[in-house]
Amino acid sequence: MEILFTIAIFIVLVITGSFINRYIPRIPAALFQVMLGFFITYLPIPLHFEFESEAFMALVIAPLLFTDAYKASRSELWLYKRPIVYMSVGLVIATVLVVGSFINFIIPSISLGASFALAAILSPTDAVAVKSITKGMKLPKGLMAILEGESLLNDAAGIVSFKIALAAIITGTFSFANASKEFFIAAIGGMFLGIILGLVTISLKSLNRKFLNSEPTILVITQVILPILVYFAAEKFHLSGIIAVVFTGILLNFEKYLFQGESLNNQGVVSINYNQDTVSYILNGFVFVFLGYLLPDIFSNMVKFPDLDIKTGLLYVALITIALIISRFIFVYLFYLSFQPHTFNTSNKIIEFLKTKKLDVGNYSRFEYALISSLCGIHGTVTLATALMIPLTLESTGQPFPLRDAILFIASGVVLLSMIIGTIFLPITIKKEENEEIFLNNARSKILGEVIGELQTKYYNNLDTTPDRMGYAIAIKKLQEQQIYFCNDEKRLVHYSKKLVALIEKEEQKKINEILIEYENNRHLRHILEVRKWRLKKLLTYSVFKQLFITLKLSILEGKFRRLLVLLNLATDDMSSSTANQHRIEKHLRNRLKTNVELRQQIKEFRHSIPDIIDSLTYNAINIIENQKTKENTLIIDFLKNIYDNFDYTLYNAPSNSYVEESRKFETEAIAIQKEKINNLKIQKKISHHEADTLLRDLNYNEALLYANNIEE
Repeated sequence: MEILFTIAIFIVLVITGSFINRYIPRIPAALFQVMLGFFITYLPIPLHFEFESEAFMALVIAPLLFTDAYKASRSELWLYKRPIVYMSVGLVIATVLVVGSFINFIIPSISLGASFALAAILSPTDAVAVKSITKGMKLPKGLMAILEGESLLNDAAGIVSFKIALAAIITGTFSFANASKEFFIAAIGGMFLGIILGLVTISLKSLNRKFLNSEPTILVITQVILPILVYFAAEKFHLSGIIAVVFTGILLNFEKYLFQGESLNNQGVVSINYNQDTVSYILNGFVFVFLGYLLPDIFSNMVKFPDLDIKTGLLYVALITIALIISRFIFVYLFYLSFQPHTFNTSNKIIEFLKTKKLDVGNYSRFEYALISSLCGIHGTVTLATALMIPLTLESTGQPFPLRDAILFIASGVVLLSMIIGTIFLPITIKKEENEEIFLNNARSKILGEVIGELQTKYYNNLDTTPDRMGYAIAIKKLQEQQIYFCNDEKRLVHYSKKLVALIEKEEQKKINEILIEYENNRHLRHILEVRKWRLKKLLTYSVFKQLFITLKLSILEGKFRRLLVLLNLATDDMSSSTANQHRIEKHLRNRLKTNVELRQQIKEFRHSIPDIIDSLTYNAINIIENQKTKENTLIIDFLKNIYDNFDYTLYNAPSNSYVEESRKFETEAIAIQKEKINNLKIQKKISHHEADTLLRDLNYNEALLYANNIEE
């Protein structure tokens, strides 16, 4: 029970760290998660987590790397295959040898084998942390694809190198020839086993398609447990479980591409993508929270068992981090040309290069490219997980592992320092360009404005039935909410909207009081206006608690309101026109009107005036709104005007959730128009293919969600 409680607390901290990052985006969520994990240990909360390295690798690291492989861009992996291999294998080996020797030189008490093990621990990089830091920045062309591919494969290479170095420490012997042989057997063997198990999985999925019509639940469960099974299977044969998992993920990624036609229509594939994202998000954050949770113990052990004093340990952390950055810089600088395959991937680009003698790298020099690449060598999830695999004792002698606490301290220190250096220096080093997220949001907001205009022109005066009018009103409201959300001034507009709504309600109440005085405070009219007020509040409220209260309030008001509507429709001068087939409640109300002369008179007094009363309130509200219009608040003004105009028109109808089908019809048309406009912008080269694909992907998700509930029903 304690372990479940601890995991639940860790997940809450993961979410909290991401929430804080939302408001302080320049500091990566990982750093916040580390800090939260650190502080939670000092709170009076009973946390208990027994770390088991093999289980941690199988249940956390393997699913993480599998997800990265499954979602990686196939075209970019292939285009940048050479620099990715250089970075994930060549740089890892160079780091182990060069930085390992440097560690042994500055800390002679750490043996050469242990130094190599520590260097192997520090060789994997974390592309997720890099993405978090560089969000909204424009990296040199192709660099992020290389970093993602490197992070995918160097994790495996680093872990294999670490296990070989660890075996050398445990046995007390180290042979470069034997180490190289073990490295390639574990790596190549893991690769082939991963491919074989991937092919088996694809065959099983084929059977699922054939006999169970691609049952989504089975596909999702298979995808979740697959990396764990592959990892244990590979380790059973003394091969690299991580490499096996990565190549299984790559193969399933390729299978997804081959069955693209099916994927686009398969609920299981969409479910898999959502689940993979969720698993990756939780596990990534979990590792960083866990690092923070361990830091107090690591510091405490450094004090209790002083292999190194804290000040000296911090100095070594700084020196080793700088050594890693320099090694990475030199490596990228030397192989710089191999990092630019996009310059030569088409004949037109080759001709352009021959004419200008310039690589397609934007405004970055060779030095700047290498510097950014070195600063992007941020360490994270796998580095920490690998460090925690160091055993407490040597199996051969039973003695404590030499300088284990010092190695853990240095590894965790390098992880934190690399993040801090990247957070500080990457924004300075990367050239300022237009933020892609802001550009896409602006484009989407502008497109939504055009779509709303087209729908209003086409339908505003041409809807005959009440359900269609109600569905149209709901769809326009949703589209305008999206338009405000995607504009880059959303927070200010939402704040202004609340103030404006309060002003309208205050001024409207004055008008309502005047009308009630004119009609001698008629209780039926007062009830109608009360329903109108609360319906408008429901449309303009986004607080869950307030919505619950308003819904409860309306449920009480609208029962009486519906009966009142029937009375209004029945209160005619000629009461003899009733038919035998009328509903029981209608008969009851008709009889009530016949027998209650006073009620009939009250209804007749204002029955024909109600449309004019509602119109006067609508025009009054719209005039108030128009008087507040400025260039900066146009979106909010148009939104509020449409609320009063469209929904006052439908006052005599049941609540808006009765018109889901009609609303869905207009929303589907709106999505189709948006897609057409995005494709036109792409053809006109006003947005790039990548930007268009991002917008279209989001619209496809919106469309899938639009029909998700309908499918379930």
